[in-house]
Amino acid sequence: MNIGKLSKKGQIVIPKEIREKFGIKPGDAVIFKIQGEKVILERIQEKMSDILINSEPIEKSLDFQRKLRDEWE
Repeated sequence: MNIGKLSKKGQIVIPKEIREKFGIKPGDAVIFKIQGEKVILERIQEKMSDILINSEPIEKSLDFQRKLRDEWE
């Protein structure tokens, strides 16, 4: 069993053995998935720029901007 540590800033240290086994290197993107009471960490195989280019927006930009403004007020 490998144990990571959470910093005060919310950063997680992934143990070296796991990073080496899965080829996780500094700057690699990972995704956190929630499955019930567990958090699953996966290395993203494709480039983040490709993911963003090919993805659909979650909501319209103007609606998102309105929500941000409302939160600031």
